[in-house]
Amino acid sequence: MKDRICPAPAKWIIVLATVSTVSHTAFAAALDDIRIEVSHDSCEGFGDKSRIVYATNLNPSQTIDANFKYDSVPAQQHFILFDAGLNPITDRFPKFRPRRLAPHEMANVGCTFTYRASPQPPGPLPLPIVIDKQSASYVEPGAPKAPPDDARSFAAFYLQGGINECGPGTKPPGLFYLVNLHPYARLSASMNLLDDRGARVGALTPNLSPLNAMRVGCSNGASKPGPITSATLEVTAGVPISQSIPPTVSALPPQPAPQVPERREAPVDTPALAPLALGTILRTQNVCAGSVPSGWIKINDAWNPTVCGNPATVTYNVLTIEQLSDQPVGAVLHACKGVAPPGWVIVGTIWNPTVCGHPTSNQPNVMAIKRLN
Repeated sequence: MKDRICPAPAKWIIVLATVSTVSHTAFAAALDDIRIEVSHDSCEGFGDKSRIVYATNLNPSQTIDANFKYDSVPAQQHFILFDAGLNPITDRFPKFRPRRLAPHEMANVGCTFTYRASPQPPGPLPLPIVIDKQSASYVEPGAPKAPPDDARSFAAFYLQGGINECGPGTKPPGLFYLVNLHPYARLSASMNLLDDRGARVGALTPNLSPLNAMRVGCSNGASKPGPITSATLEVTAGVPISQSIPPTVSALPPQPAPQVPERREAPVDTPALAPLALGTILRTQNVCAGSVPSGWIKINDAWNPTVCGNPATVTYNVLTIEQLSDQPVGAVLHACKGVAPPGWVIVGTIWNPTVCGHPTSNQPNVMAIKRLN
């Protein structure tokens, strides 16, 4: 005998539909109660060009859990970073972070810029960030707060290649910067400085404002940074808008086009993300991706959406090439892995996730070549 499947009573369907409609309406109302504004307040560590973004709960009586979206410009970019243990990871945009806002509370939810490694030294690259509200919901009285963030997960490193002072070794060569990935919390971290044998020779205790970065040392050598040993986050409390309404706040949309900030902590001036110079005759030069001319070798590749087809998504459309003909016998160069040019021999290979295809898994993508004749 087959079991009969009875349809749900009509009144159940009506109740479920009503609950769904009320829930959707509540979410929409909570989202409408959140206002995002780009202020004229400068973000610490970015000069006067990166601005603090505030979110305000306009509801006078209900607390709201809001979720915010953080995307790069251009959108959906990804970068190679190293986590707190110095293991390579892929950093992808957009990202999402929640923040609970009390009735009539205004709070910092991020900055309009962060930093990443630049395809061309000396770097780093100022990266524009666009912040928008993603979702929101009213909080029931007495509802528990979300557990605290794992501070160590917001401490990461990026490796700026092409720095002459940072030589080869067991790790990809370059200058490590510590970056605070949290959009609105200050990061305090501790790390040891290590010699070539891994022995402790010093310590660093950096303190970084949200989304900011600072240089911590070469990836190889006698005083290189080790993994993060401890980390804490400090979130600045919001303020009631009945007590303080900043007069220098402009509502979104529209959001003004980001401008490249001046560096304050970097050792060199940071140029704007301008089109790369193509076809300039130098010892190294940038060319559109394709065949490499005779007498030159590919040493890096990069995505630049302003030239060479203007790709909107990550495509390594620009090659950095280096001239070989003026190299003396015995010279050693690092280049993207391939066939050794005539008169040269491969003397070693390494994995560097920041160049030459940017592989995220451990695979030799860079070769050291030596001129024999």
